[in-house]
Amino acid sequence: MPESSYAAWTSTYRWEHWHGYDYLYAGPLFTHQLSPVWIDFRGIQDAFMREKGLDYFENSRRATYVQQQYAIHNPRRFKDYGPCCWGITASEGPGPGTITINGIDRQFFDYVGRGVPYGPDDGTLAPWALVASLPFAPEIVLPALHHCIHQAKMTEFNSYGFKASFNPSHPGTPGNPYGWWVSPWHYGINQRADRSDD
Repeated sequence: MPESSYAAWTSTYRWEHWHGYDYLYAGPLFTHQLSPVWIDFRGIQDAFMREKGLDYFENSRRATYVQQQYAIHNPRRFKDYGPCCWGITASEGPGPGTITINGIDRQFFDYVGRGVPYGPDDGTLAPWALVASLPFAPEIVLPALHHCIHQAKMTEFNSYGFKASFNPSHPGTPGNPYGWWVSPWHYGINQRADRSDD
C-alpha cells in the first residue's frame, strides 16, 4: 500500500474535547489499550500527533481520564458510577431488554461496543478495562481496582478473579450474592505455543 494510505486513514480521526481533555476519540476504552500492548508509543509521533503536540501513549492516558470524568459526571445517572467505579468498553451486558427501575425505563444491551461519551452506555462496567488502563494512569486506576475488590466485592465469589463485567443498575437474577447483574463468564487470552520434537 502507498504511504498515502496511512494519511488517508488518519484523516478520518475524530479529535474531541471532553471533561477538560483534548484527545483522539475512539469510543470503547480497549481501543486505546491494545496497540500499546506491543509497542511503547511514548515519544513516537506520526504527522497527526505531531500537529497535536502529543503521542499515542499520552492520548491513551487522556482517554483513561475521560472515562473517569464521565463516570463522575454520570449523565445517565447509573448506580455507583464515580471516581472509583468506571471502565466502559466493549463487553457483555445483562440485555437485551428494557426494565423500569425507579420509574426510569432502562435499556440494557448484550455484547456491544460500549464507550464514552457517546455511548452506548447501559451501566455495564468491565473490571479488566481498569486493569488494562494501569500503565496509563495508575494514580486513578489503583483506587478503582481497590473499589472493585473491597467495596464491590468483585473477587469475593469468584475463584478466578474478576468476572468479565458487571452492572450495579441492573437487578440481576434473584438470589445472586451481589444484588445486581454480574457476568457469568470469565475471559482470558489463550496462547498456544507449537513445539516440534525432533
